[in-house]
Amino acid sequence: MNPKPRVTSTSRPTTARTGARVAAVGAAVLSLALSGCSAAPSPAGGSASGGALTTNLGFAGTTINRNFNPFALKPTQGTFGFQYEALFDFNILEGGKFTPWLGKKYEWADGGKKITIHLDERANWSDGSKLTADDVVFTLNYVKKHKLPPTWAFDFSKASAPDEHTVRITFDSPAYSKIDSIGGTTPVPAKIWKKKDGAKDTNPNPVGSGPYTLKQYSPQQLTFEARDDYWKQKNVPVKTVKAPIITQASEVPKLLSGELDWSGGVVPDVKKQYIDRDPKNHHAWYPTYGGQFMFFNHTKKPFTDVHVRKALSLAVDRGQLLNVTNPGMFNTLNLTGLDSKTQGKWIDDKYKDAEQPEAELSKALAEFKKAGYTKKNGKLVDGSGKQLSFSIMEVQEWGDAIQFDKVLASQLKKAGIDVNVKPIAAAQIDAKRKSGDFDVTIGGGVYYSTPYNFFKDMLYSENGGIWTNYGHYKSKKADALLKDMASANDAATVKKYSARFQKIMVDEVPAAPLITIGVSSEYSSKNWTGWPTAKNPYAQPAPWGGGVDAMSILLNLRPAKG
Repeated sequence: MNPKPRVTSTSRPTTARTGARVAAVGAAVLSLALSGCSAAPSPAGGSASGGALTTNLGFAGTTINRNFNPFALKPTQGTFGFQYEALFDFNILEGGKFTPWLGKKYEWADGGKKITIHLDERANWSDGSKLTADDVVFTLNYVKKHKLPPTWAFDFSKASAPDEHTVRITFDSPAYSKIDSIGGTTPVPAKIWKKKDGAKDTNPNPVGSGPYTLKQYSPQQLTFEARDDYWKQKNVPVKTVKAPIITQASEVPKLLSGELDWSGGVVPDVKKQYIDRDPKNHHAWYPTYGGQFMFFNHTKKPFTDVHVRKALSLAVDRGQLLNVTNPGMFNTLNLTGLDSKTQGKWIDDKYKDAEQPEAELSKALAEFKKAGYTKKNGKLVDGSGKQLSFSIMEVQEWGDAIQFDKVLASQLKKAGIDVNVKPIAAAQIDAKRKSGDFDVTIGGGVYYSTPYNFFKDMLYSENGGIWTNYGHYKSKKADALLKDMASANDAATVKKYSARFQKIMVDEVPAAPLITIGVSSEYSSKNWTGWPTAKNPYAQPAPWGGGVDAMSILLNLRPAKG
């Protein structure tokens, strides 16, 4: 599957894994908020003339690297979707709906130890040759043999090609939980890559199966040209896609002037800054793809006490957090960690109403009392009279994220806690999370086709300090439950296991759910129509997400005139 977006409601990219839904674009997204580079010039008055569209892919830094190696840890934006395509995808905006692509269908056998994928017979490479099952098998074995790090990589026993359009993968144990990663496999042409070093080659002139080829490269802009022989759709409507470097300072002005058709930066108060300036043509949609959480360090006191964790969650005013940077664009999270709107079908009936939009200070103080803390003279103190105090670790370069944390800190101070926001250089954050050198941190967890990987990211002991188990939560019960759930294939069984994880989230509060995180996207309908919307959520709308989502959009657009 394509790399997926990792932006939160406060433009806070996370480093959490999403299986095949991982964004290889963390640095790229960060550049949307922090880059100080200059944008390449774009023609004024829009870009629809000649079938062109200008988009903001979120390049990091002041120059664009020419690295289109799909096996690289950080390939250049435009590698996936535009040039290399996934087998299939799942649309979490439509309840995990299967989206066929290179693979048109699949079926499991042998109790989840075997999957057969049927390829679309039309698929071909940009050099005109056919894409076959041998290419897919080669790609799987190539990654396994050379231990390469594409985001979709997964363990398997054997991959084979019974015929030209059929791929069969076998596993040593049930692999239902790997379906997101399997779908995310991005095949490469075997005839080319068997001569390349996947760990080092930058692949400057890709031969892929996607609808576009690289027409022009410059350090400040990529220009993609639609293929005349694209297998999936004979006539690609957007003939040229221009992707310049866009700074945070220039993003809104370029959107307003019409120089930029489609962007993915998190624009503060986007309704006022962009939508209201031209309600007919200006649109922004930030659909939920995950949730934002307050992660407690389970290796440090007092966060080892469940009553403290429950109390801190009770002291949060989630409704106020919704309005910190982008009023009206997000919603509060269910206390199970799942979003009621997009993940509602997985939420157990017992927790349907497990919502806490406002702070409940009296209940919070009751929980603190169970942990030995009482409020005296406006301060929450322990038996020795020492005030409860801690810091929230945040990336110092992310001003809006710091603002969000300060609002959260002010809410907790109403309970008598001394909370300060501690800005730290971005380069140090991951190391501190891994080592457990922090008190509390804020980050995001993402959703998949089922809740399995969401809970694995957050609760699996071996993920301590990484993915979204930033708090180093450890539970033999959760680990055993994850092992059992990995074999679940039907929705009823998945929901049954999910309910048990939801109980853990509510009863133990390994992390406190806050608000949803959204795929930020701004676009104009002045030149192009057919964009995804809340009423027609056929794709996640951010251009930098790449892959199936971005290409679904580009193939669905039509000129507004003519």
